[in-house]
Formats: sequence, C-alpha cells, structure tokens
Amino acid sequence: MSTTDHPDDAAAPAPDTASTSDEVTIRRAPKFGVFIVGGALLGFLVTVIVIAATMNIDRGDKTETVGFSGLVGYFGLWGVTIGMAVGAVVAVVLDRVLARRAARLTAERIAVDLPPETVEGEIDDHGDQAR
Repeated sequence: MSTTDHPDDAAAPAPDTASTSDEVTIRRAPKFGVFIVGGALLGFLVTVIVIAATMNIDRGDKTETVGFSGLVGYFGLWGVTIGMAVGAVVAVVLDRVLARRAARLTAERIAVDLPPETVEGEIDDHGDQAR
C-alpha cells in the first residue's frame, strides 16, 4: 500500500470560536397529556365503581329500564370529561409548584466556525453542462 493516498498529518488550521453567556432556567415540568389521559382513565374507573355500587339499591316501586352497560356508557362520558378536567388542573398546579423550584444558571454558548476544507488535486465538474 502506498503512502501517497494519505496526505501528511499537517497541522489543520484552528477553527474560529465565539463564546457568549446566556442565563437559562432549569426545571422539571409535568407532561400535560399524561395527566389528562390519567385523569380520564381514573374518571371512567370511578364511574364504573359508582354505578356498580348503586345498581342494587332499592328504589321502591320504580323499575329499572336501563342496564349496566347503558348507564356506564352515559355516565362514563361525564366521568371521563370531569376526570380530564381534574387531571389538567392537577398538571397546571404541579407545573406552578415546580416552577418555583427552578434554578437559574449561566450557560456558555460556543459557536465554532470551521475553516473551509482544502482540496488538493483537480476537481471534475459533472454538473449540467450544455454539450
């Protein structure tokens, strides 16, 4: 193998660097989607438990015309909606509490401008040329 394929390891020109300082805030933040979906699931679960617990209550001479699945379907919509709202409120409150614990730090941003590469030899132009 010849050594002409690899150029000498000459000192490459140093890149130009520019440094700036920025003040940043580091804090934890809740994922709102997780709280909203969790609230919806919890609201549906509470709805099913309440309906199952109140299905066999003696209502006197009134007869039931709607079954368990119909009640779960109807009241489940209310339970999911209320659960989503409660989950969103919990996420907002948690976000406000965690915002108070935020840390303010100074970060240094370094922008590096690399020097253009030097090409040795001939460059073949294979662009769109009219012939």
